[in-house]
Amino acid sequence: MNTKPHNSFARRRLTVAIAMLAGVASTPFTYAQQSDTPVIEELVVTGSRIQRVDNATSTQPLSVISAEDLSSSATVDIGEILNENPALLSSVTSTNSIGGTAANSTRSSNVGGSALNLRSLGSQRTLTLVNGRRHVSGIEGTSSVDVSTIPSALIERVEVLTGGASAVYGADAVTGVVNFVLRDDYEGVDIDFRTGISGEGDANTLSLRALIGQNFDDNRGNFTVSLQHDSSDGLRAGDRSFLANDGRATGDVNPAFRFQQGDITAANTPNLAQYYNFNNTGLFPYGLRIPSAATFASNYQNEFGTAPTLTAAEQALFDRPSTSSPRALLPGRTFNITSPYGVVALGDFGTSVPLGQEPDLNGNGTSDCLDSFTGYNSSLDGAGSYGAVGGCWVINEAGELVSYEDGLVTGNFNQFGAAQSYIAPNRPFVIPQDDKYSINLNGRYELSPTMELFAETKYVYHEVVFGGGGNQATDLLYAAPDNPFLPSQLASFANNPGVGFVGPGGLYINRDSDDWGDNESVNRRTTVRFVGGLRGSLDQWGLDYEVAANYGKFNRHYKSPFTPITDRFFAAIDVTTDPATGQPVCRSDLSATAYPRTTPFNFPAYLGGGALSSFFSFQPGDGQCQPANLFGGKGSISQESIDFFTYTRTVKEEIEQSVISGFVSGNSSEFFTLPAGPVSFAFGGEWREETSAQEYDSYDQGVLPVSGVTVDGVAFEAGDWIGDVSNAQSLGGSPGNRALSTSASYDVWDIFGEFEIPLLSNLPLIETLTLDGAFRRADYSTFGESDTFKVGGLWAPVQDIRFRANYSKAVRVPNLFELFSPEQGQNFRPNDPCDVSQLSSAPNPTTRQNNCVADLQSKNVPNENIFDASGNYIFVDPLSAGFPGVIGGNPDLEPEEAITKTFGVVVQPRFIEGLTVSLDYWDIVIEDAISEISAQNIATSCYDSPSLDNPFCELLDRNREPTSAQSGGFTFLRQVQLNFGEAKATGVDLNVNYGFNIGDYQIGLGGAVTKQLELEFIEPSNPGEEAVVDDDLMEMNRPEWAGQLNFSVATGPFSVSLRSQYLSEMALTGPIETAVQNYGPGIFTDEFFSHNLSGNWDYSSTVRIYGGVSNLTDEKPFATERSYPVSPVGRAYYLGINVAL
Repeated sequence: MNTKPHNSFARRRLTVAIAMLAGVASTPFTYAQQSDTPVIEELVVTGSRIQRVDNATSTQPLSVISAEDLSSSATVDIGEILNENPALLSSVTSTNSIGGTAANSTRSSNVGGSALNLRSLGSQRTLTLVNGRRHVSGIEGTSSVDVSTIPSALIERVEVLTGGASAVYGADAVTGVVNFVLRDDYEGVDIDFRTGISGEGDANTLSLRALIGQNFDDNRGNFTVSLQHDSSDGLRAGDRSFLANDGRATGDVNPAFRFQQGDITAANTPNLAQYYNFNNTGLFPYGLRIPSAATFASNYQNEFGTAPTLTAAEQALFDRPSTSSPRALLPGRTFNITSPYGVVALGDFGTSVPLGQEPDLNGNGTSDCLDSFTGYNSSLDGAGSYGAVGGCWVINEAGELVSYEDGLVTGNFNQFGAAQSYIAPNRPFVIPQDDKYSINLNGRYELSPTMELFAETKYVYHEVVFGGGGNQATDLLYAAPDNPFLPSQLASFANNPGVGFVGPGGLYINRDSDDWGDNESVNRRTTVRFVGGLRGSLDQWGLDYEVAANYGKFNRHYKSPFTPITDRFFAAIDVTTDPATGQPVCRSDLSATAYPRTTPFNFPAYLGGGALSSFFSFQPGDGQCQPANLFGGKGSISQESIDFFTYTRTVKEEIEQSVISGFVSGNSSEFFTLPAGPVSFAFGGEWREETSAQEYDSYDQGVLPVSGVTVDGVAFEAGDWIGDVSNAQSLGGSPGNRALSTSASYDVWDIFGEFEIPLLSNLPLIETLTLDGAFRRADYSTFGESDTFKVGGLWAPVQDIRFRANYSKAVRVPNLFELFSPEQGQNFRPNDPCDVSQLSSAPNPTTRQNNCVADLQSKNVPNENIFDASGNYIFVDPLSAGFPGVIGGNPDLEPEEAITKTFGVVVQPRFIEGLTVSLDYWDIVIEDAISEISAQNIATSCYDSPSLDNPFCELLDRNREPTSAQSGGFTFLRQVQLNFGEAKATGVDLNVNYGFNIGDYQIGLGGAVTKQLELEFIEPSNPGEEAVVDDDLMEMNRPEWAGQLNFSVATGPFSVSLRSQYLSEMALTGPIETAVQNYGPGIFTDEFFSHNLSGNWDYSSTVRIYGGVSNLTDEKPFATERSYPVSPVGRAYYLGINVAL
């Protein structure tokens, strides 16, 4: 056997014509130097454990991306390259991993990772393999592999098998399999260096790869080592004009429904100017909702005793809401009641100092609170004001107190273009900064002519830096009248007492604290994997076998700095003057029981109603507390104070996978042969164990760090839980949210088998007729047994044409995260579907309003808060901030089942050499689909269902206190995994590849087009009720048409290729069902094209110089997106050199 090459175990190699068949037009062809005909590296294409010749003989669509395709790309992220494949266009890449897209959001724990997503049905339904074997997960919450950890230098090819493959490869292969095949017989030294830079001179990238391989012992053995380092500087929002200063567009209620600055003037709208005049009626001249002309006329007559004669300008204003879309998509959306350095309100909110009599600091003759709608709206004294939100003044970076300047008002809490309320719009990363180091060692050794030992090892360290936004804190922070940091201009007014919940005077400040620190989070990931086994042949039976053991471990260490420790924060901002020194001091240093106020709305909730009930994380008077100056502008809070009340939040996560597997494959030729040929088969078994663990820091878990905490005479010790001391759940971050360190595991035993039966061949109109199938039985420790199967057929009436069909059943059991992730505290802030401004966005506004009325009334909301005197619905969401809830797994989940059908045809006309065309229809239906429904979808689905008797309303609760300022507002939301109904996706793939010569030039043409016909998620319904269908097609990242076109030319040592991508129009935001209704016809994107140009020069037989331009035409992300459908980097250049010795 020593003289045989290392492909003796039935490995067949293909010519270029066959290899072209396999491609989904992934990239241009690669040609051998000085060749007269197009040739690419010979490939073995399987798609199952039965060795098949090519895609043309597979009953399911199978495509291949070659190593040359990967190496010539402008990016070092494999996920981005594969994302160009229309079947994988919804994959998460490192570029779009911050926030994902509007339709494909990602957690912060996954930033920097790449997860593949076939058919837009979720990465948890795409199985990623390496050399046909499972790989440990690298994406929290799924079994998805972080493909960025797979060394590109070692990749020989990537096989993409679309359609259900659970019977062949096991659970998670619901929509298909992506298999990375690595080199295992490389000889030589290959060193590759590349660097890249954007057209703006930033976003630098660097990649250094080394591949070293050597055969030994007369070619019986081989070892291959891969070393790789990739780095990227990342990109911040402020680095691009279209993202800087909150430039990304966001949807909100259309400002056209409210009076805006300049709408009302004495000259053009005299009746409105008279009525919307604070001195006349207590109303403000802009910011309030535009009534109907009839309502205004009635109110005007009631106020002034005469009916108004409307001018044309006034009538146009009254008509504007009826001619405007309900929502608008604009840049610069802000939470206008707060700002980085503070929005300030008097502590009485107008109860002791009437609105209009507050200070006039800018000297314009008007109270500063009447200089802006935000100031007016903060008072409880205005006829149309909301009250107890925002404030009249803004503190700028220099610490100056200036009047608030409004933008376009959309509601009580939001505006477009209120520049003073930005939250660090330029500092956050939009592409993470990362550094990655990997080492892989693969080897094999022939123990005998029929037995080979093989091993694979890898270690990857990946550090990702992201975040960088503002350090948000609680709104309505209280400063007592004796706080020495109060602005001198307001000190005298701070002594005015308030009434009710607003309390004893002082000032309130809403401060997002942009100056605590950089707030850059870090994910440090490590991935290790070991594979070892034996493979060989049983010559006496003509069989091949493999037995392997596989172990992988993924660790993530997450750090998020400047997280506030709640009781320390409130202690630090409760400042008074030390009578002994005359210096500012924490009040707790003077009195251990002087517990500070929290907020008027008792948030965060501790015992004591709006105040701390004790100090939990430090001993008052021990000298730790350092006073914080909230009123001095940027940098006014000392570093000592920041160090006292913040900590670095940490989360540690570990995922382990152990697999033992074995299989035998071959054919029946040693036993029998059918007239059309032998029967091919494979059978085997697998045991797999998955383990997951999360560990949170003691502050998140609410563990008391000190002893001596006393509540109601009961003393508590260090190590006790804060929930036993107060209503809080944790000490840091959001005190209503507790994190629990947990672990979980399951194991599964599988047996499986495959067959391929040649039924007929070499007959008239039956060149080939083949039947294949597969069956797998799995026994899970969590769910018991489940069966999956597939059956397919291939018919070639003539040599040029092959028809194929496949039918399969797949079962995916819930993963550990979906099942056992503990319910952790979480803050939510969905738009309230019952807010009057949200009704028009409903698929059926009448149904939503009826459900809202029924629910609000059942929650004791006063009727005057629901209807006006004329019976019009008027409920307004009373919340100005998020509310608590929980997020977690669901141990009651059931496995989901999928039926996948594919039908296709492959054409290889003999009269056009080098041309391959394939057309495939696919249909995927998933029953009891498992999904984590978003908070927004939970809220809207509750009220848009035919009745309130639905599973979504069970996950929500509202404030039931009729006298509360937040009566009817959401108070709790439970976001868990659900078997929510049915998911359905259908479409058609067309793939064309053609390679030919013109003189000395080799030309390659490739194209892939996917037409998605359906992409629906069907929610469960009660008997007799119509099911709610959520159609995702044409939503963001869900185009109806997607295509890829590749063109290449090669001659002599030179080659040039152009890769182009096409996406059809999509809705920029919102559910597609109501996109036009809510935003108008302009809500859709234009058709999108992007182009990448690359070139190669074989300088010598050992040196290749390459380079290119990505995003050749400098396309921008869509208006609502950070990094879709292209990176915000824009046009970028790269240059590399490859030396192969």
